Amino acid sequence: MVKSYRFSAEERDSYARDGYVLRAGAFSARECGDIALAVENLVGDLVAAKRAEKQVVGSYMFELQSELRSVVKWEPQNPEVVQGVEPFAHISEQLNRWAHDPRLVDPSKDVVGDEDIALFTEKITMKRARTGGSIVLHQDYPYWMRMTEIADRIMTALIYLDDATVENGCLEVVPGSHKHGLQSRKKIEGFGSLEMDDAIYDTNRLIPIEAKTGSIVFFGGFLVHRSLPNRSNADRRALLYSYQPGGHPHGLELNRLLAEKQKARASAIAET
Repeated sequence: MVKSYRFSAEERDSYARDGYVLRAGAFSARECGDIALAVENLVGDLVAAKRAEKQVVGSYMFELQSELRSVVKWEPQNPEVVQGVEPFAHISEQLNRWAHDPRLVDPSKDVVGDEDIALFTEKITMKRARTGGSIVLHQDYPYWMRMTEIADRIMTALIYLDDATVENGCLEVVPGSHKHGLQSRKKIEGFGSLEMDDAIYDTNRLIPIEAKTGSIVFFGGFLVHRSLPNRSNADRRALLYSYQPGGHPHGLELNRLLAEKQKARASAIAET
């Protein structure tokens, strides 16, 4: 018999109530070591690749690597330190294989609400020792709704590749916030308008999700979350796979189509 990793009745109730589920110790330390090595190799290759201009967009610093169809995120306060990579499955066969592990896929079916699911996007987050910065308070849904009409069906499985603590900037969430839909965001123009304003949001409602290496956090696009800087002497790395109902294009394809539309629109305006 093939083992199933679907949510238990208790986990389904917990997800409905809190908007997330934590599974401790889903992956072994050895497996996480293998994944972390693949992550470090990929990040090293991207850093060594042809450099593009870094752009500060909202609270982030991005570098678009067009040839690889990926984005490297840099620490805005430490521009030589990598903060993350998105997407990556198309340029790392090993990391793409992990995306299809039943320990990730089976529970994700219960969140997505479909037996046939596929990747929507994937990202690496790197909080280097003493230099890893914050990830701003936000919901994932506003970023996704610009790309697809099924943004409310997308969810994320986050794997801690290192022990995650308050000191090293673990994920922090607002339990139950997924029930309240789209939250108020910053009243500014551009990409930063997708972020929530922690100056007016009650951040006392946030709780840290501390967990050991190999634990998984499953959550949907409406859960309010953030992470704080890494103040420890060790890295805090995580791998995030976001899933959607099957039969829908990956975010890479959606971004390509969106870029083509924007280019066509700009060309039409220039001709008038």
